[in-house]
Amino acid sequence: MKYIQYFSAITLLLLLTACAKAPDYQGTWKNTLENPKLENSLVIAKNGDNYFITNTLKDKATGKTEKKNPVPASVSKNGLLEVNAGAGVVDFAIDEKTGNLVGSGSIYKKAK
Repeated sequence: MKYIQYFSAITLLLLLTACAKAPDYQGTWKNTLENPKLENSLVIAKNGDNYFITNTLKDKATGKTEKKNPVPASVSKNGLLEVNAGAGVVDFAIDEKTGNLVGSGSIYKKAK
């Protein structure tokens, strides 16, 4: 009887783990750091099971927007959004309390 309970518990745990969903990172995220000259945001777009991140800088004086080339990103086993930044991997996560995207030393708020 204990074996049945043991295997039932393992099966239930596997089902719950399989159903656990990583956060949906897609959308436009604005940097909360106030810069008098530039507005910085990340545009995160879904690409199959992965994402593309485009860093955009907008000059507040001229309104001109510069978009950096999209960078691929993937969700790790622990649910973090991982970006290979050339010199290393940068992890992003959504703070459950605030809903903000946190990573690379910055905090981003989702644009509406």
